[in-house]
Amino acid sequence: MQDKLRVLNEIKELSKRQNIQEFEIAPELLEYLELSDLEKLKAKILSSLTTLSDEQKNWLMQFKKS
Repeated sequence: MQDKLRVLNEIKELSKRQNIQEFEIAPELLEYLELSDLEKLKAKILSSLTTLSDEQKNWLMQFKKS
């Protein structure tokens, strides 16, 4: 569950940086989501950001898995 919360927090941070309306996932629903589902969502957000400044790109790179 800790990993899911970590990824969810990363998604929230990404959404804030892109002025996307903040969202919440109820803790009881979070347990039914797979970690891979959250990772895919995060990856989709990262891949959809095509017009970024260099500063934004550098910031986002910290979330990229090696």
